[in-house]
Amino acid sequence: MTARIQMVFGLLLILLGGLIYLSFRPTTLLLFHALDRMGLMLLITDWRAWMSAYHPTEFVLYSLPGGLWAAAYILIILSLTGRTPLTQRVAIASMIPLAGIASELLQWGGLLPGIFDATDLLCYTLPLLFLIIYVIIKNFRIWQVFSTASVVSN
Repeated sequence: MTARIQMVFGLLLILLGGLIYLSFRPTTLLLFHALDRMGLMLLITDWRAWMSAYHPTEFVLYSLPGGLWAAAYILIILSLTGRTPLTQRVAIASMIPLAGIASELLQWGGLLPGIFDATDLLCYTLPLLFLIIYVIIKNFRIWQVFSTASVVSN
């Protein structure tokens, strides 16, 4: 995947997570106060009225945006750090998902305010897991190993 495609997908994931927030989350969130100060609440109110026919699940409302944003961060960092050594790229790209995982685990242990949610933990973990699998497949040419093994065994 090229850096440009990674960036585009990353920006689309940010947009999708943002649209979920704008469409369905309570307007008491800090985001809406900022949008109100920018004079955008009339537009947002109209958008929310149009979207009111839809009733997404709690997973979509509360867990999915974090996972989308974690995945977006990974993709954008990978696109911006193309000439950086692989270990540094992975370390930087892992920061946000690891922070999300840590915050959920600390909530579970009662060491951080908030409510532990296993689906939030899953949504932060999956993008990181996909990153690791992607790096293994791309950089260690694992598919070549499998195809070579199948040719040798025949």
